[in-house]
Amino acid sequence: MSFKYSSKDSPDFILKQLKTKVDTYFLENNYTKNGNIYLLLKFIAQVAMAVGSVYWVFHSQTLSQLILAYLGVGFSFLILGINFGHDGAHGCITGNKRFDGTLFQIIYGIQGLGGYMWQIRHNSAHHIFPNVYDKDSDLEMSPLILLNPKQTSKPIHKYQHIYAPMLYVFVTLIWVFFEDFVVLIRKDAANSKIKKIPTIEWIKLILIKLTYLFNYLVLPVLLTDFTFGQVAIAFFVMHFIIGVFVTFTFFISHHIQEVKYVRANSETNVIENSWLSHQINTTIDFHPNSYIAHFIFGGFNTHIAHHVFPEVCHIHYPAITKIIKQTLEENNVGHWYKSFTFLEGSISHLNHLRNTAHEILELHSNQSKAV
Repeated sequence: MSFKYSSKDSPDFILKQLKTKVDTYFLENNYTKNGNIYLLLKFIAQVAMAVGSVYWVFHSQTLSQLILAYLGVGFSFLILGINFGHDGAHGCITGNKRFDGTLFQIIYGIQGLGGYMWQIRHNSAHHIFPNVYDKDSDLEMSPLILLNPKQTSKPIHKYQHIYAPMLYVFVTLIWVFFEDFVVLIRKDAANSKIKKIPTIEWIKLILIKLTYLFNYLVLPVLLTDFTFGQVAIAFFVMHFIIGVFVTFTFFISHHIQEVKYVRANSETNVIENSWLSHQINTTIDFHPNSYIAHFIFGGFNTHIAHHVFPEVCHIHYPAITKIIKQTLEENNVGHWYKSFTFLEGSISHLNHLRNTAHEILELHSNQSKAV
């Protein structure tokens, strides 16, 4: 039996209202749901940042300059991935699924990442079932980190809010050198199940990893006066800092104190909530009105709009976010919408880790006493 929500829309048809208003926004402004000239200018600016950072790597004179140049490369390609790779995976840059999907694969591949399973897991598991136990692939973290109070804990998790940031420095290294292979071998993740991985995807993944290692660790040694050790230092410093930044970016969108986690009814497989209210109540915005944040984070700082309208390009999310807030307030559920600063979200995430572990440990302790 498949899992489903009790309904798509809320009893007062808020989703229907939202869709009508958003359609009106596109009609009145003569926009499509895909990108526009502003998105093109943003793409040119972000590509220029990436090219400039790569140029800096090969023209650095000191180790400190090389480290800064690597950080520039790491951040600029990460920003491209968050903005255009993410939209490409949803097919909403141009509306041409093949072109958008290819752009997504290229942007992720440049960063050493395989996009095949990520796209499946993201669209088929996370977006449909955010924060639903056993269904959201984003809840499948390291056994050292518990995000969901439904999970089983160990005594060490009592301190996860302390050691988590130290683990986050390794996240992007794990993505590049470990997780991509694991998800292909497993062929499933939460709600996403693949019967057979095409051989071409294995070939592409291996070529991506080899090309990544050559570009980041070999080519700079061949074309500059830096030693392999110096290049390796810059490479790892880049990953450590980028790892912390991207992990908090992803986690504060769904995994903070103010969000909800649910489990489907074990007998009916029904999630006893409407799809709309679940999407909003499990997702958080940060700096939704900031032009700088929108340039950097794309659809992540206006993440509620993305989860309600994932088929729409992120360039429209600031306007859609205002529509969502207004409509919720008109229906007396304005409290569904929540937004924070990046710092507030990061602190709330760490508090969430602490409270989640203590909640589970306390439950286990009470169960032991009852026995």
